[in-house]
Formats: sequence, structure tokens, C-alpha cells
Amino acid sequence: MKILLNYVITATLCAVITVMAVVVVVKQQRIDDLSHRLTLAQKTAIARKQLVEEARLLQKAMNMSPVRTVTVTAYNPTTDQCDADPLIAASMRKVRSGTIAVSRDLFDQGWVFGRKVRIEGYGIFEINDLMNKRFTQRIDIFMWDEGQARNFGKKNIKAALLEI
Repeated sequence: MKILLNYVITATLCAVITVMAVVVVVKQQRIDDLSHRLTLAQKTAIARKQLVEEARLLQKAMNMSPVRTVTVTAYNPTTDQCDADPLIAASMRKVRSGTIAVSRDLFDQGWVFGRKVRIEGYGIFEINDLMNKRFTQRIDIFMWDEGQARNFGKKNIKAALLEI
């Protein structure tokens, strides 16, 4: 009888352990499923955010052409053309060849510091400075030589804001 009782107890314990193991496996599968759903939800949220940003940029691009005809002049670092420190641009970087100043209306439309602009017939320049508030639709090319800047004059030229 004692042996039979040991078999019943052993069989019962095995059954309980098996049931517990099944419960653990089912719970782990549920945890894995929820973890997978969370990952998918996070990726979906990121994708939706990117779609919204792309739609915003597309709308902005449709409303503003990156190519326009502007008045192009030249300037050099003198206090009568700049502020008290003509060697520091509005971007708080030093003035240098290959840079331009843009009018504030262009700046407000995304022509901001660090962006590149192609000026037809003159090349690619980096926006580094801002012009006086009185100017609109205007670009000033930085030149070290005052005579060269004066000889450049004032021209209406196509300029394109580049996406590089």
C-alpha cells in the first residue's frame, strides 16, 4: 500500500509540474506576443511621424520654389557695410570667401545658415550672414577686396537653394 501511495504522490507531482510548465510556456508566449506588438506599435509610430514630416516638407516645397530670381550684390568686411565687428557674421562664424549673406525674407523662408545656394554663373555658396532689414529678395556675395565688390555691381540672377 505504501508503494501504491508513493506512485500516486509521484504521479500527482509530475502532473502538477507538467501543468505548471505548460502555464509558464503559455505565459512566456503571451509575453513574447505583447513584446512583438509593442515593437510593431513603436515602429508604426515612427513611420507615421516620418510620413507627417515628409508631407509637411512636400507642402512647403509646393508653396515655395527653391529657384528664384534675386538681386545679387557683393560686400566686404568694413564697418560701414557690416556692424561693429565686420569679421564675425550673423551666424557667429568668421567671414570667409565662398559665403553669402541673404535678406531676412529669404532667411524666414528656409534660406538659413549653413545651407548651400547655387548662384547662376557664379557657383555654390554657403549662407553665413544676414543682410540689413531694408533689403528683400537679395543675396550679398562676400569678397575680401572692396574694389572687386564694387566692380561686381548689382545683378538680377537666378539662385537655387540646394538640398545638400
